[in-house]
Amino acid sequence: MSSLVFRRSLLLGTVLLPVSVHAQEVLAPIVVTAPLETRQIDLVEGSSLLTGEDLDRRRAATLGETLQGLPGVSSTSFGPGAGRPIIRGQGGPRVRVMENGVDTFDAATVSPDHAVAAPMGGAQRVEVLRGPSTLLYGSSAIGGVVNVIDGRIPDSVPKNGVSGTARLDYGSAAQEKSGFAGIDAAVTDKFVVHGEAGALTADDYRAGGGRTIENSSMRSQNGAIGASYLGDSGYAGASISRLSSYYGIPGDEAVHIDLQQTRLDTRFGLYDPLPMLEEVKLKFGYANYLHDEIEPDGQPATRFDNDSWEARLEAIHKPIFGGNDGVVGLQSNRRDFSARGEEAYLPATVTDSNALFLLERYDTGSWLFALGGRIEHVAIDNLTDTNDRDYTPGSLSASATWRFTPGWQAGAAVSYTERAPTAEELYANGAHLATRSFEIGNANLGKEAAWHSEVSLRKVQGDVTGGINIFATRYRDYIYGAFTGNQQDDLDELQISQTDADFRGVEVDAAWTFWRDPLKNRRLGIDGGIDYVRAEDRSNSSNLPLIPPLGYRLGFVAEQDDLGFRLELAGVARQDRVGANETATSGYRVINTAITWRPFDGNRNVALLLQGRNLTDEEGRLHTSLLKDEAPIRGREVRLGGSVTF
Repeated sequence: MSSLVFRRSLLLGTVLLPVSVHAQEVLAPIVVTAPLETRQIDLVEGSSLLTGEDLDRRRAATLGETLQGLPGVSSTSFGPGAGRPIIRGQGGPRVRVMENGVDTFDAATVSPDHAVAAPMGGAQRVEVLRGPSTLLYGSSAIGGVVNVIDGRIPDSVPKNGVSGTARLDYGSAAQEKSGFAGIDAAVTDKFVVHGEAGALTADDYRAGGGRTIENSSMRSQNGAIGASYLGDSGYAGASISRLSSYYGIPGDEAVHIDLQQTRLDTRFGLYDPLPMLEEVKLKFGYANYLHDEIEPDGQPATRFDNDSWEARLEAIHKPIFGGNDGVVGLQSNRRDFSARGEEAYLPATVTDSNALFLLERYDTGSWLFALGGRIEHVAIDNLTDTNDRDYTPGSLSASATWRFTPGWQAGAAVSYTERAPTAEELYANGAHLATRSFEIGNANLGKEAAWHSEVSLRKVQGDVTGGINIFATRYRDYIYGAFTGNQQDDLDELQISQTDADFRGVEVDAAWTFWRDPLKNRRLGIDGGIDYVRAEDRSNSSNLPLIPPLGYRLGFVAEQDDLGFRLELAGVARQDRVGANETATSGYRVINTAITWRPFDGNRNVALLLQGRNLTDEEGRLHTSLLKDEAPIRGREVRLGGSVTF
């Protein structure tokens, strides 16, 4: 039983991105972020999984850069040190970013120059769910969920008593050097301890055309210790981790961010605690986070402090009517946030949220139905005055998947989701030097509400696999920030307001293994995809700002036993459907290549990875970045990495 710890939960999702030739052939069930175990192919909304070689090939300093270019995913990209995912044109407080199923407890939703506190060096897998079906994680998941999973709390007993991994990487564009090592050791047959450490250092990076981007260097260190008891009737585990990061914000102001976080996580679970319950599990996380914004003279101008905790209790019940299962749960969290200093444009606030959620699923064989709901109460206490706010958002979702013939599935989903505004959206008022803006909140904001619908069709078996997702989201009182065209304190004025808005789009992915030699384990294949989202202000038919353009990718893959090769073309189209006071962004395309070699016959535990990124030295810019002109994408780069697992 202990080998199943922490693997019996997690979501309903579908990987549309062809992650490797082996994955395309087998498409085995995977674990994706949600409270019920469901095959990857059974969720209507699209999802992506990065693990193994695919994660190593994409691994970067930030979560946003790691995920950039996945179907429907872009990044805020505020230089190499900070980048948060944007899913289907939605980011910030509409995308829930988690570490092992619990919040990252950082300040990344406050501003794009704030890094996500989830170091990528120790990530074992990253799960991305596009769309609002993960309402079980809160109204902040209205746009989607990203979950970074690592091994800080062991979930199984090592086979030979000890297991671990070590990795070294080098990137030429910024003379980037990084390393990570982690180990699990069985003290007894039920008690396992864990330790890990990682570090990264990088100089100012070189963009396309040979230009060096000043003030873009970074360095970071992280470490963790953890332990688990893995019993026959339950489990208990805990970890404590530390992250520090120091990075520059490219541009004339030469601002640096000095980030520190100390984090505690615990997990508990019981198997078959009652006759009708399969499992009860509890997760709790707490973190003390702070960062200083350092001015060019080396003095801290502003300090952001975030003391937060979150708890989730889930009870998974056994089938009641033969083909159904479900989960009911409680979630509670507190965020004690403050900003102090010259540019403290946010007041000190305490946000409390408490929620009840339920998901039921019924499987007939040919059909899979799911119905979920969530009700929560959000209270925001403004500690500087009496202008407190509280909200009671509610959410519902329903989906149906039809397995109409072997290897083919079709699905449809609909959901209604409400989101309470964040303290930043309500109370911001002042200069923010790092983003070169004067931000103005709106204390009269109401709840944001969205109707979402999505249909999908996919082929999941055979040499040709792939799928298509078509979606539409209609917002009432959509909360967004837009530049007004005015200035305060020589900074562009950014005003938070509400409007009615429509998002609609399509995502298509396909993979074809066109030749294979099973006797020698050789294969040749191609894969590709395209994604597009359109976002409009329904009140005046104008464009919403910072919406990613059409993206596309095409790849060729060759594999033979311990040698793999990938060549890909990836890019985006020009974005000229821009919001008020926003400029158009030219499209770009890059060519990447990767060679993976496992030098010891029959031993896949040692791997070398050689990559060439942006081989044509393209000077590309992300439309979703407020620093698109100051910080374009990296230029031509050679990357070399090696890893050992045991």
